[in-house]
Amino acid sequence: MHTSLFLSLGLLPLALAQEQVQEAPPPPVVILSTIKSGVIPVLPSETPFAGVDTLQGAIISPRPPLPGYTGLLGTATAQSNQPTATYLASLPETPFNPLVGAPVQGSLEAVGGPNGVTFTVNITNLPDQAKYGPFNWHIHTLPVPDDGNCTATLSHFDPTNRGELYMCEAARPETCQVGDLAGKHGGKITTPKTFTTTFVDAYLSTQEGSAGFFGGLAFVLHTGNTTRITCANFEMVVGSGNGTSGGGNATGTTGVPGSTGTAMPPQFTGAAGGKIGASVGALAIAFAALLV
Repeated sequence: MHTSLFLSLGLLPLALAQEQVQEAPPPPVVILSTIKSGVIPVLPSETPFAGVDTLQGAIISPRPPLPGYTGLLGTATAQSNQPTATYLASLPETPFNPLVGAPVQGSLEAVGGPNGVTFTVNITNLPDQAKYGPFNWHIHTLPVPDDGNCTATLSHFDPTNRGELYMCEAARPETCQVGDLAGKHGGKITTPKTFTTTFVDAYLSTQEGSAGFFGGLAFVLHTGNTTRITCANFEMVVGSGNGTSGGGNATGTTGVPGSTGTAMPPQFTGAAGGKIGASVGALAIAFAALLV
């Protein structure tokens, strides 16, 4: 009995030590040495990316707007008289990047109409601006997978293949990346804790099959150095003139992949790959109990 107690006490410090999960610091900035950036699928060969700071496949500090600069496929096309469907992106309760603190909460509602898509944005519990801001926000190329991995959404939604070497020219939104919500509608988020805004975007679309259709794609929120904080898919909650659609409702509390599941650990931030301390500690205690 004394031997068993000794073993149990001897394993207790191990269990407690394993509870202390050590978070590694973020990786260093990657300096590009070629024109290949990974920011967009097909990079214009004449675009000089050498020496540009990037992180997670995104440019940290794009160059100032270049008047008239467009994508390889020209400018975006305005979408009028769109279906009056409603899409909702509800941010998940579990943060993709826990290093920034408590989960960011909120949603983006998007409703098609005669002049474009009306967005209503309500985001709360933003991380500390001094440490992590200002926050960039975009629609990305792919949806968030079931595991909640925001990195899997790839780059910005960019059907004209414009890229992000040069900042969006807000006065000419047709020349911007279609998914660059921040660039076209007020810039990065600089307010503390809460951000709300409403705007109409003529280049995104609720019409399935159109170049600007964003249904099912991901909204992604970034820190000031482009690290991804949280993400959610735009799911249709009200169809065009036919009430609610399958899997969702008008409040958007269901049908959002990854909104209730367990998120993956943050990618490319150096965070520990999951909190293993509890399981290791429990295993040690269980082993000790067997020796009694």
